[in-house]
Amino acid sequence: MDEQAYFAAQERKSLRKLNWEYVRLLRLAGLQDFPAQRVLDAGCGAGPGLRFFSARGVQVCGLDRSDYALRRAGELAPSAHLVLGDLQRTLPFFRRAFDLVLLGDVFEHIEDGDGLLRECLRVLRPGGALLLRTVNRWDVRRYWQGECWSGVADPTHVHLYSPPELRQALREAGFVRVRVRTGIKPLYWLPLRWQIGIPWPPWVGNGLLAAGLKR
Repeated sequence: MDEQAYFAAQERKSLRKLNWEYVRLLRLAGLQDFPAQRVLDAGCGAGPGLRFFSARGVQVCGLDRSDYALRRAGELAPSAHLVLGDLQRTLPFFRRAFDLVLLGDVFEHIEDGDGLLRECLRVLRPGGALLLRTVNRWDVRRYWQGECWSGVADPTHVHLYSPPELRQALREAGFVRVRVRTGIKPLYWLPLRWQIGIPWPPWVGNGLLAAGLKR
């Protein structure tokens, strides 16, 4: 895999675009007013989430298994604490270490998603939150786009979730107040539908957004 090409889109995003994107994601997840001072970006890549949260004065930690991604993340978000590690293993952090865990476009790459969710719950403080974005297996476009559909075009995707499956996975891991939203990526770039409070049907959009709290 050409890592430079793989992470190029993350590196190109301006802080203005990241702010626009993450503010809306937090709002759709019901976490816009969530008090987070310690954030773990698990599978941080080249650091778009790290850049967003560190610009807001939050203490951020990024974990990734790619040396290249972590080098770029360190250059783009110099105040972030960076850790080389594998999300398919035990997370190298103490219990109750973070207020918020971010899994951004990485869950579809994990064989043992249930194990990762349990690890995220372990490192969250009571009342802490998980924010997760992944591929929507029910996206209707896959049926005419075939192998060109983004969910299967990336050979590193190993598990795609439907909205009910993702909701059940979070609940079985122990999360409460679970919220799942569809119409994310690319359709959330059209904000009018969200502004008037009408949700997208579950087969629209190739992205899923989920959030849950630790009891």
